[in-house]
Amino acid sequence: MARSLSRPFPGLPAAALCCTLLLPLLTACHGTQSSETLLADAQQYRQKGEARAAIIQLKNLLQKEPDNAAARLLLGSIYIDTGEALSAEKELRKAKSLGLASQQVLPLLGKAWLMLGQFDKVLAEITDDAAQPASVLALRGDALLAQGRQDEARALFSRLLEAHPDHVEALLGLARLAVLQQQVTAAELLLAQALKSAPANLDALRLQGDLLRLQGMNGAARLAYMQILKIKPDNTQAHIDLANLDIVENRYLEAAAQLATARKSAPNSLGLLQAQALLDFRQGKHKAALQGLQLVLKAAPDHMPSILLAGAVQLALGSPPQAENYLRRFLAVYPRHLYAVKMMASIELMRNKTDAAIGLLQPMLAAFPEDVELLSLAGEAHLRARQYDKATAYFEQASTLAPDTARLHAALGISRLGMGENSRAINELERASMLDKSTPQAGTMLVMTLLRNKQNDKALASVKVMEQQQKGTNPVLLNLKGGVYLALRDVPAARASFEQALSMDPVYLPALNNLAQIDLVEKKPVQAKQRFEKALAKAPKNADLCAALAKLAASEGKTDEARRWLERAHRDNPDSVAPALLLSNFYLKTGAPEKALELARTLQAGHPGDADALALRAQVEYSAGQALAALDSYNKLASIQTTSAPLQMRIASLHLALGDQHNALQAVKRAQALDPALLEARVVEVAMLLTLNRHREALAVARQVQEQQPKLAAGYKLEGDVLMEQKLPQQAVKLYQHAFGISPIGPLQVQLYRALQASGQEREAEARMVTWLKAHPEDLSTRTYLAGTRLAAKQYRAAIEHFQYVVARDAGNVVALNDLAWAYQQEKDPRAQATAEQALKLAPENPAVLDTLGWIVLEQGDVKRATALLRKAAGLAPAAPEVQYHLGAALAKSGDKGGARKQLEQLLAANKDFPQRAAAQALLTQL
Repeated sequence: MARSLSRPFPGLPAAALCCTLLLPLLTACHGTQSSETLLADAQQYRQKGEARAAIIQLKNLLQKEPDNAAARLLLGSIYIDTGEALSAEKELRKAKSLGLASQQVLPLLGKAWLMLGQFDKVLAEITDDAAQPASVLALRGDALLAQGRQDEARALFSRLLEAHPDHVEALLGLARLAVLQQQVTAAELLLAQALKSAPANLDALRLQGDLLRLQGMNGAARLAYMQILKIKPDNTQAHIDLANLDIVENRYLEAAAQLATARKSAPNSLGLLQAQALLDFRQGKHKAALQGLQLVLKAAPDHMPSILLAGAVQLALGSPPQAENYLRRFLAVYPRHLYAVKMMASIELMRNKTDAAIGLLQPMLAAFPEDVELLSLAGEAHLRARQYDKATAYFEQASTLAPDTARLHAALGISRLGMGENSRAINELERASMLDKSTPQAGTMLVMTLLRNKQNDKALASVKVMEQQQKGTNPVLLNLKGGVYLALRDVPAARASFEQALSMDPVYLPALNNLAQIDLVEKKPVQAKQRFEKALAKAPKNADLCAALAKLAASEGKTDEARRWLERAHRDNPDSVAPALLLSNFYLKTGAPEKALELARTLQAGHPGDADALALRAQVEYSAGQALAALDSYNKLASIQTTSAPLQMRIASLHLALGDQHNALQAVKRAQALDPALLEARVVEVAMLLTLNRHREALAVARQVQEQQPKLAAGYKLEGDVLMEQKLPQQAVKLYQHAFGISPIGPLQVQLYRALQASGQEREAEARMVTWLKAHPEDLSTRTYLAGTRLAAKQYRAAIEHFQYVVARDAGNVVALNDLAWAYQQEKDPRAQATAEQALKLAPENPAVLDTLGWIVLEQGDVKRATALLRKAAGLAPAAPEVQYHLGAALAKSGDKGGARKQLEQLLAANKDFPQRAAAQALLTQL
């Protein structure tokens, strides 16, 4: 049987029936159902992705049995899935009070507290104790990170990772830390390692989306979030993340639709309330946004994203003191957050506290030297402080980065206006107008700023003056005037201005969009569509109009119509990058990767020097499973973006996925040269060097880590790994003992056990292992390893004892269930098949599980089912000789001698040495 269970497995698809159709049935039946049936039903609904139905069953159960601890525990767990943290905490506390063991409840409570921003509770309840499971300690690391205690978080996550290089929660924790420190390259490397270990991990996929979004790759980010929904269709957070992405892209209708979907499954989710507040804020509904944020902060006073947004909302509402209160709380935890610092600096300038503003801005300028807004704020602060030389330097830097000097003066004018210096603001905006007489850009900025400051009457007066200067011939100004009338709630006047703009330019998209928005608010979607179609008739190849019609169709759920409009835009503009990008992203979003791939390749071929087109092609190829093609495209992109360390990390991860350790290592080294701060990559580097048998280099890297971080176990553990590869277990024992003395954790106990066994110190190894497991009964990973060694030694009864212990405490442990089934079968225990069936339900696509069950049913005489199971296992694991042998044996028993002979001949030709070779040769001889 194949022992390896190295790949995670996708969850079961959601059932097709809608929860709402089930509600009457559930309500009618619960009175006659037993508690056991209700609990089982709830578990099944949860597995199907029908969270609300599961919640109803559990509430029905708890009406009958309020003290059912198992139901409380399951209900709390489901509430965590849906993001309803307050309800989760309530149920989990009740479960704990009913006598459930702390190790059952604490991991879930820790997640609930994190969601509520109650980080002190996490740290108080989850102590830094090596006896704690690694997944629980990772929650403590998350809390430390959330409190800004980055060094402590790094130490904890590093300790977990050093002991177990593929620990997903630790990898993600370090990746988040790297993001906070603007080390995107390090974050990508760590994330790639996490996804390699657990490609279906929802937290990892979400972080992938967040990282892509951080780099402006919104299409790829959307794909990552949608991948979560493919795995778990009712995942509330994925809908919220997609809504946030739509908000950033000003796709407000689409965002509202995503939030409505999330609201169906989790109406009380704090993340949902926060996202709705963000949508309201972006749409100018500041009071509604503030009300939503107040609800969030009442439940979770330390919810940092809501605190930041509340600061922005209060600033927009003209309440700088209240904004300051929120922003200071946020900056106490995240002192280098660019957006928060810029808002706080603006407030300080409003209060004429230039020294405070400069103190905030100075460290940010080193981290973000090319942020024009930051440079402008710094120039303004120094100007106010009468430090004219520094002010001039900052403005010159900004002008170099933004050669359109008019825009720079306009930004400065807006800054002055925000401080109440209207005359100086007007002077700056007038200078901007002098520099760019062809457009009313500076005046437009002035009007928009007045609107943001709720000075609507002044805004109208300003736009009328500009209209006179332009002699009423500019559709931009007429559209702007319509926007001012909307702010004044004079919809008829707004409509008239927008229509007047269209009379001058029938395809002027901003005015069309504004009129369409009015139509939609008035529940007239047909009229909105007709407006765009009328404009398109005048400009049949206008890609922007087609895109607008596609957006409108998508907002109404008309996916096919949206696709047709985007295809028309691309067909009519085959050499334009933008329509092709829109269509490719649409294909990816709607599950047509083949079409996206064809289009992306055609687009890139026509624009070989366009980085966006090449990046899209690489991402689409990767998503379509064409790793080699994606690698080629990423290498071409790297030749354009020569200073990008994240690109080298992607290239390294692709080489690893293709089994090319040598080139993966070269890519990692190139990335380190571009970004020397990638210390976490040392662990990966050592692993690759060992795979390449470059032991001296690996040893040098391990000792470098020891020199750099002598108080951590990592370097000593890495040197021990090198010595084990060099067949020097006695020396490795000393290194592992030293590492274990620094960090006494289960994974290091396992390494020490291996080294002691290999050096002939079996009694010492066993004694240490027994002592460890006695002192740490909940260390299931170490016990599972020990059980595996017993299984390999054919000590089946001892293996069964340990596997049963593990399964009793972790019923979803596929490795333990699979190996327990195999051990049962070797002992002729009738529980073998039932245990293997349980493993198959949890991991229906895992070749090891399929192989185990297939061999068991073959030995029990069900040849037909065995052959089907083993054929599937062999297809999923073509390089596993034991699985291939089992399929040959099944074919022989089924009477397919020709098939069996071919299977065995291929197996023996491809594998010179494997445990079942003699049996395979004997069977072939019989055939």
